[in-house]
Amino acid sequence: MNTQIRLNPEEIKIIKNMINKIFGKSDIYIFGSRTDLSKKGGDVDIFVIPQNYENIYEKRIKAKINLKDALFRNVDIVIHKDFNNLIEKEALKGIKI
Repeated sequence: MNTQIRLNPEEIKIIKNMINKIFGKSDIYIFGSRTDLSKKGGDVDIFVIPQNYENIYEKRIKAKINLKDALFRNVDIVIHKDFNNLIEKEALKGIKI
């Protein structure tokens, strides 16, 4: 399994702090092109497994906007619904931060 990621430690810290601040304690995975060291650029794909789903869609929008502003790049956030979903299966192959 790949344990390297195309984000620097400060970017990882920003993501973890922002997600946990908005969603509460959550499991967070980075997946997609940011886990492929041979690629360049690209958005940041984040998979979140929150403990609390209250106002989840509003939280997702807030996190996406805040992270885009903080990281200066596009961010996609996938919220856990069903581990049998194809995108969630792929996200779980990513790197937990």
